[in-house]
Amino acid sequence: MDLSPALDINELVSQLNKGALINDTQLDAVLKKLQDFECWSLYFRLLEAQIDNPKKRQLQHYVQTAQAYAIHLEDINKAAKICVKLLKDLKLNYWQFRENALHAIVGEQEYEQEAIILQASLPRLRSKEDSVACLERLCLIYEKKKFDENMLNKSYEKLIELEPNNLKALRYFKVVYTQNNQWDRVVQVLQSLFQNAKHVNDRYRSAQELATVYLYQLDQAQNAIEIIEKYCAESPLNTFTIHYEAYYRLQNWDGCLRVLKGHLKRADSSLNRAIILLKIGELEEQLSRHDDAEQSFLQCLELDSTMLEPLENLIEMNIENQKWDKVLHHLSQLGDLMDDTYLKDKVREARSRLLEALEGSKTKEAN
Repeated sequence: MDLSPALDINELVSQLNKGALINDTQLDAVLKKLQDFECWSLYFRLLEAQIDNPKKRQLQHYVQTAQAYAIHLEDINKAAKICVKLLKDLKLNYWQFRENALHAIVGEQEYEQEAIILQASLPRLRSKEDSVACLERLCLIYEKKKFDENMLNKSYEKLIELEPNNLKALRYFKVVYTQNNQWDRVVQVLQSLFQNAKHVNDRYRSAQELATVYLYQLDQAQNAIEIIEKYCAESPLNTFTIHYEAYYRLQNWDGCLRVLKGHLKRADSSLNRAIILLKIGELEEQLSRHDDAEQSFLQCLELDSTMLEPLENLIEMNIENQKWDKVLHHLSQLGDLMDDTYLKDKVREARSRLLEALEGSKTKEAN
C-alpha cells in the first residue's frame, strides 16, 4: 500500500524500512518530513533511488541530495560527487548547472565550497566554452575571494592551455612575468593582448606597454619606435616620453626633433609650448641649424618672456657666430630679467665691456 507522510515519524521510518511504496505525489512531503527529523539515511536512500532511475530522475532530486550533504551534513566533497553525477546524467551546460543547481547548493558567499564543487565538475563539462567559463570563475574566487595563489596559478595555467588567447589569463601572466622580470615572456603576452584586443583603446594600451618594455627593460629602442609609429599614431594615450627617449637613446636627433614638433601641436598651454620650443632650439643648435634654432628661441620668448634659458642660448650662439648687435640686444634683455643684484650687475658689466671693445675696434678700423 502507499505510504502517507501524515504518519508519525517513527511509523513512517518503520514502514519505509519495510519497503513501503511512496507515490510520486507524496515524495516531496515524505522527504521534507525526513529532513525535518534528520533521518538522513532514509532521506538519501529515497533520493538516490530516484536519481539512479533514468525514468524518474529530475534535477531537483540531485539538488536536494547535494544540498543535504553540503548544508546539513557539511560534507562538501559528497555534494561535489552528486554534482558530477548530475552533469553526467542530465548533460547540463555550465550556465544551466550554475543557475539551476549550484546557486541552490551553496550560498552566495560560500566561495570555498563553490570552488570544491567547480573543481570536481570541471572534467565533466562537455564544451571548451563551458570549461573556460568555469575556470574563469575559479580564477576569480582564488584571486579575489580566497587569495589562494597556488590554486590561482594552476587555474590560470589550465585556462591559457585551453584557450591561449584568453584575455583574463594573459593579463594575469603579464603581471606574474613582470614581477619576476621575465621580460621576453612579458613581450609575448603583450603581443597576444594586442592581437586579441576587443576594443581599439585596449590595442593602443597594449602597444604602448610593449614599447615601454622594449625601451626600458630590453634596451631595444628601435623596436619601441616601430611600435609607437606603427600602432600608436592615433592613440589618445600620451606616448611622447617613450617616443622621444627611444630616439634620444639612439642619438637620432632628427628623430627627436620630429617627435618634439609633433608634440608641440598638442601642447595644452603657452608654458608647455615654450618649454618644447626651447628643447627644439637646443637640438637645432646642436645640429648647427643656427637660423632655425634662433627662430625657435625667439618663439619661445614670445610665449614666455621671463625665461632665461632661451636668452642665454641666443647669446652663446650669437657670440659663436660673432653677431655682436644681437649679443648686445639679448644681454640687455637678460639684465632686465635678473632679480639678483649681483648677477644683474655682472650682465651689465659684460655688455659695457662688449660695447667698449666694439667701439675700440671701429676706431682702429677708421684710423
